[in-house]
This record gives sequence, structure tokens and C-alpha cells, in this order.
Amino acid sequence: METYEYDCVIVGGGPAGLVTARYISEAGFSVAVLERDREIGVPVLCGEGVSRNIDNLGVTERRDWVENEIVGARIFSPNGTMVKMSAERAGGETGYVIDRERFDKELARIAAKKGADIFVMCDAKKANVEGGEIREIEAKLDGKDVKFTGKIFVGADGVESKVGRWVDIDTRLKPKDIVSCYEYTLSDVECDKDYTDFFVGRSLAPGGYIWIFPKSDDTANVGIGVLASYSKSALAKQLLDKFIEKKDFLRKGKPVRKLAGAVPVALPIQSYRGNVVLVGDAARHTDPLTGGGIIHAVIGGRVAGETIARALREEKLSLLEEYEKGWREKIGKKLERNYKMKELASTFDDKTFDKLADSVKDINFEELSTRGLIKALVTKHPSLLFKLKSLIG
Repeated sequence: METYEYDCVIVGGGPAGLVTARYISEAGFSVAVLERDREIGVPVLCGEGVSRNIDNLGVTERRDWVENEIVGARIFSPNGTMVKMSAERAGGETGYVIDRERFDKELARIAAKKGADIFVMCDAKKANVEGGEIREIEAKLDGKDVKFTGKIFVGADGVESKVGRWVDIDTRLKPKDIVSCYEYTLSDVECDKDYTDFFVGRSLAPGGYIWIFPKSDDTANVGIGVLASYSKSALAKQLLDKFIEKKDFLRKGKPVRKLAGAVPVALPIQSYRGNVVLVGDAARHTDPLTGGGIIHAVIGGRVAGETIARALREEKLSLLEEYEKGWREKIGKKLERNYKMKELASTFDDKTFDKLADSVKDINFEELSTRGLIKALVTKHPSLLFKLKSLIG
């Protein structure tokens, strides 16, 4: 069996794995990225919305992956009440609608330019573990059995990471912490390309929401996320089809792409053990409230890459502990806060969503903090105090 030797082996060629690879390679260490699919960025499993903060993270050089710049977001309650926010205040899924395939390929191009080796059609099958550390990974590469050895291994392999399980990190998700998603890219639709639209309500998308992300004035990603504890995955498509059928501007749209998948909406887990590090969805760095993960994947990937490079340079695996400290400093509080908000929102009925929307529809969000927003809601609807008090703190 042919053996490939590297300083670091990364399983998964999405944004988290590719950014991690870039920063390790940049420091002069050898890196292999193992991607089981035939092509980086394909298939796309993403709504393709991302905040403008991506511009500040310095991980891309080209911008051909930006398809549409968003002015703001509109949130609609079940009775049609609209709440409008600027892109800066609306959260992590607004700012740009991107071509995710091009974005991932740009990250791959840069990682390769820095020295990383990327293996497509390379499916990691099992690991040889000794003393709680991975010594080598056995994989199928273009149908052939091969081995990859390394000093440090990275799980960038998504939901319920098998790399994590190989070193006894519990990566299993409870139904209440996973969202089933279905999405169409529809052409020949009439949409306002300046706004991303979100539709909430238990009758529409129990435990989740429906989104419309315009890629142009006649093409949009239209998708749904439904909390697994509320339904079987097949329900997501049924509810989305029902929604589209009721919207005149969507009904005649022609699907040019269909996607289905699952997104973790859970609290983060232990992100390292022994010589293994987990990044992106594998570490549950997805935003529990929105399901968005690109920004967090990039942030966590850079922290992981720089930390692993230091551990390799100083030959101290104990330095991997700094990775967990690093990402928690940058995104930990946000993930914990948004998990609480997700847990709360999943209990709301349609009437509660309507009350919330009515309370804030005329508020200037530019002048209001999250804490101030919650207090404003309670002032107008005291009956919401019991439900929202845990977020006031």
C-alpha cells in the first residue's frame, strides 16, 4: 500500500479545512487535504449568504465569487408583518450572496499556492490509533488503497465528524440540534436583489425558517431549514414546495439546482484531543440560530492553522490547547448566546412570532443593542417577559 508522509493531514476540503491548510503551509510545513468528492466546492451544500465581514478576514485574493451585494434583510412573521434591517445589523447570512463553488476553489487555489497538496476523490476510511493519537489514515484514492501519515490530523469532515470519533470525541447530534435543509436555485423569478428575505413561523418551518437569497434580479436560492426534532427530513421539501406554490413571484420559477443536507445547530464540542483538531461543522462552529457557517469556518480555520504551525515548529502537541482558547475568544460567546436564542425561538408559536414582529417593525436597529431590543419587546408585550427573560441577563 502506497504511503504519503506529511506534517499535517486534513480530512475535508471545505472552507475550514482549506483555510487551515493555507496557514500551516504558509509556515513551511507539509499539508495534505483529503477531499472525497471529485471537485472542490461541488456539490454545493449552502444557502450562499455571507456577511461583509468576509472582506476583513484576508483569506481571498480574487472576488469573482461575489454574485450579489445585499443592502439589507427583511424578516416576515406568519401574518406577513415585515421587519427590515441593514445588512450590518441583520447577522451573518447577509451582505453578499456568493457562488460557493468559486469561493471554495479560490480558497483551494491559495492553499495550493502556499504549498498544500489537495487530493480529490480521496475518501478517508479508517485511522490507526495508538495511545489516543492517530498515526495514519487509510484512504481510497482514485479507487486505490493508500495511507497518509502525519504528526497532526485535522477533522474538517462536517456533521458528526468521523475523525473526531476515531479519537473518542462524541460528535453525535441530538435531533433538537440538527436542521434538515432543502433548497432550490430558481431562475426566471422576480425578486428584489437588494434584500435577503427570511420567513419564520412554526406553520412555515418548525424550528427553522425559509430563506430567499437573490443571486440576481431573476435568480434566487430559495430554501428551508426544519429542526429534526419536529419532523422527518422529507417534510422540509414538502413545506418548501407549499410555500413556493403560494408565492406568485416564485411559482413559475424554474429550478436549475436542488440541494438537500443537514446543518448542526448545537453548542460547540471539544475541538482537540491528542494530535487531532476539529474545525468548522466538525467542531460545531455553525451559528446555532441561523445555521450559517462560512465566516466561523474561516475564523476557526485560521486559528487552527496558526496554532498547528506553532505546535509543529516547537514540537509540542500540548500547544493545540491554544486552538480551543483562540476560537472561543473570537466566536465562543456568540455561539453560546445564539444557541440560547435558538432553543427559545424553537418554542414559539405563530402568534408569538407575530407579536415579536409587530413590536420591532418600526425600530431603528442601528441604535439598538441586542439587550435593548429584548427590553423593547418586553415593554410593548409584557406577556413575552417569561420567554425572553433568560436573554436579558
